[in-house]
Amino acid sequence: MGSARGASRAYAAKAKGNAPAATNPALMQQALGPLVGAATAFVASGAAWVAARRGCLRDRGLAGVAAVVLGVPAAVAVGVGTEASGKLVAVAAGVLLVATVGVVTDAVRTPRGLRALAVVAAAFLLHAAGVRLDTLKLPFSSQFVPLGWSSLPFTMLWLWLAASVFSRAGPIPGVPYGVGAVAGGTLYVVGVMQSAVVGPEARFLALVVCGVSLGALPATVSLGGARGTAGPHALGFLIGALGILGAVKNAAFLVALVPLLLVSVPLLAAGYSVVIPRGGAAEPSRAGLLIRQQPQHLYDVLLAQGYSTAQVLGVLLAASVYVGLAVVLLVALIKLHFLLKLLLVVVLAAGGLAGGYVALRLLPRPRRETPAKVRVLDVGVTPTTMGGALELARQYIREGRPHAIVTSDSASLVRAHDDPEYRRIVNEADLVTADGQGVVWAARLLDAPVYERVAGCDMVAHLCAVAAEEGRSVFLLGSAPGVAEIAGAKLAEQVPGLQVAGIQDGYFGDEDEPGIVARIRELQPAVLFVALGAPRQEQWIHQHLEELGVPVCIGIGGSLDVIAGTVRRAPPWMRRLGLEWLYRVARQPSRLPRLVALPRIIWMTFGELVRGAVVRRQASGARNDAGAGPDN
Repeated sequence: MGSARGASRAYAAKAKGNAPAATNPALMQQALGPLVGAATAFVASGAAWVAARRGCLRDRGLAGVAAVVLGVPAAVAVGVGTEASGKLVAVAAGVLLVATVGVVTDAVRTPRGLRALAVVAAAFLLHAAGVRLDTLKLPFSSQFVPLGWSSLPFTMLWLWLAASVFSRAGPIPGVPYGVGAVAGGTLYVVGVMQSAVVGPEARFLALVVCGVSLGALPATVSLGGARGTAGPHALGFLIGALGILGAVKNAAFLVALVPLLLVSVPLLAAGYSVVIPRGGAAEPSRAGLLIRQQPQHLYDVLLAQGYSTAQVLGVLLAASVYVGLAVVLLVALIKLHFLLKLLLVVVLAAGGLAGGYVALRLLPRPRRETPAKVRVLDVGVTPTTMGGALELARQYIREGRPHAIVTSDSASLVRAHDDPEYRRIVNEADLVTADGQGVVWAARLLDAPVYERVAGCDMVAHLCAVAAEEGRSVFLLGSAPGVAEIAGAKLAEQVPGLQVAGIQDGYFGDEDEPGIVARIRELQPAVLFVALGAPRQEQWIHQHLEELGVPVCIGIGGSLDVIAGTVRRAPPWMRRLGLEWLYRVARQPSRLPRLVALPRIIWMTFGELVRGAVVRRQASGARNDAGAGPDN
């Protein structure tokens, strides 16, 4: 879509031959107007927020309405006096008309058709002031199609569509105003990039949209879902007007559709259909299928999956920012051949969908009832927390029977995938914790309820405390000579009442194993820490588990070196971000080959996702075929 070609040529002429005129509105007004609008919107929506909190305001949606109705005129008033002020005043008047009718329809529950009539009336006003669609620009080309007598209907249709899209997203807390802020910022950047053809009033209005939306965002997020949608409806109308005002020449298609792209997620999720096979929950139709309408926003769908309100808002706004950046990139590459731009659009769309899916899966969700073990790349992982793992260890100690605990990081998971014997050992363990952020991420991507990392290094001191509370001892096996002694002394200082029954370094041969096993069995510790490195430590525990008779046998890799201080551990902030592996490689470059496990586990996880999707599709097809019956 585009504005009149005459206006485009006028702006281009100004940019080339009359640089001072192209700066109108003045820079001070360009900066001051949006700031005044943002401040007014913030104060207005804040006052509505206070009134709603005190019970004086029933319709919480009025916070957004107040922000738009007061913020936009306040910002436009600063721009009055410039040659573009007539168009800006017309836009402000149109916003006031649409918002007023929207408030009435929300309050008295009148037919929503009145909103469409208000948009039509406001479109007449804008059309008369010169804010209209005179031409349509064909996508990926420089050809304009004159609209002639159909200019007014097309202007009405565009403004109605923009307002309706934002209105549908209205019940989602904060999303319309967050999207509005991103849309305003994106259109301003595009206007600066295409300043030869985008008029100063369009750039000014883009900043106003951004400022007013940011001013309304805090209150609308805090108040939650709004009862009314008049505010988002008026904001959508405003962004539609901005799209017309700034849509010129080659940027017309991209700039005019930016608002729609930014709200595509709430639009597409505003309602969806569920196809129920014959024999499903609903009464089947004569064709064997029934289309049941379930009007839900994407917000509601994600909440039902266990995501929090803040998480859903963050994901939707991140998607809007991604689309905005994509639009800026496409404008920067506007001189590319249209086939290359089309290919780039496909790549960006695919990358955005994949990135959004991964981001959603990686976000933590509330814990739900889980089985004893879940499958992560053919390896059984116990969906537990540190507290849950320690409680299981306490039960093992009280039972007295030998149990094996495996702490599985990304390298161990990949090794188990490649080595059937090692996989069998891990799967036969009583408790398998996710000792690595890569394992946690892989589990979340596969929708397995693994909630947090339970690292073996962290478990050592906790298990020592459990043993001390139960009046039992521990045994340290592994590491270089002298390291285990230092680690044992430090653990005894940290854990009151801890008894270290025995210590044995890891430098022993096969001929020494019977004596070591007999010694451990004689000392009867409650916990045996084996620091021989994977996979040797798991293999050693599995081979001697019954002979040892120790209630808790756990492989801990290089944890004794960390406790003894011979190896430094990553800072807490890096551990929280799942970057401990990076710190360890930086400190010990010899561990670099182990990083191969990270891309491999990513590749394996996505392969499992694809295979799972294929299996589900085949199963769904088989059920549909079976449900069709002989009549079909």
